[in-house]
Amino acid sequence: MRRRTLVSATLAAVAILALLTTISSFATNDVKLEKALKVTDEFTAPGLEAELSGIFPHPTNSDLYYVLANQKPPYRHGQTPMLAPEYRGKLLTVNRKGEILDAVKLADDDFGGLAFANGYFYAALTDGASILKVDPETGKVVDEIPLSSPAGGLAFDPDRGALIAQLYVGHPHLAVIDPESGTVTETLWSDESAMGLAKVDGDWLCTWASGWDPGSFSELRVLDQSTGKVRSRVNLDGVHSSLAPVGGGSFISLVTTDSVSGKTVIRKYDYVGESNWASM
Repeated sequence: MRRRTLVSATLAAVAILALLTTISSFATNDVKLEKALKVTDEFTAPGLEAELSGIFPHPTNSDLYYVLANQKPPYRHGQTPMLAPEYRGKLLTVNRKGEILDAVKLADDDFGGLAFANGYFYAALTDGASILKVDPETGKVVDEIPLSSPAGGLAFDPDRGALIAQLYVGHPHLAVIDPESGTVTETLWSDESAMGLAKVDGDWLCTWASGWDPGSFSELRVLDQSTGKVRSRVNLDGVHSSLAPVGGGSFISLVTTDSVSGKTVIRKYDYVGESNWASM
């Protein structure tokens, strides 16, 4: 009887802690960040959340974007595949209607983030635990940067001249990487549930997700660029994962709008950098 009472008390405490954590998450919205963020467009995605990873806008055509297609999509029970197997392990060029216009084979692997810098794509591999440097014209892999663990979010910071990768294994952290030598020059804090990463209007933006099951939610966070710690946050509609900058003050995100089916869209936001929040 005593054992059952202790177990019940423990379960109740866990439930209360989970509730408080959820309430805390919803209670920490930054009013300025809410005002700085605005949905401006939405594109159709060619596949489900499990099938797609890193995204990046086309450099010259605002109606096109790039997306990485996983080799072995981690479908959840009951989900019906949407993306044809012939596109797996490839970098896809997609229009706003979700139509695939081109597909270039990169690796027999699943992917994390996708970044662009100095004329090259950088694609993070999850099984291979590395970053591929890819010629965008030919799809040829010209270099591979080994990592200490798989990377999720991946971004290029032009101010540092460095790649920023979200690493999970060992301890969650942001690795600041010299793209030429592949050397990790800094290690910063990161949350283990962090998803995408992008430099937008001078700020480091990060998406965070509570999970992928029905009822999951996500946040957009502004990170301190010297420590990686969260400066401010706001709750988002749908589960947001990959991020990519669009010009100086906009970004796109891969958004799961239905966690049961895995339905996903590409949502575009306008964003005002933290340096201008005082005037809002």
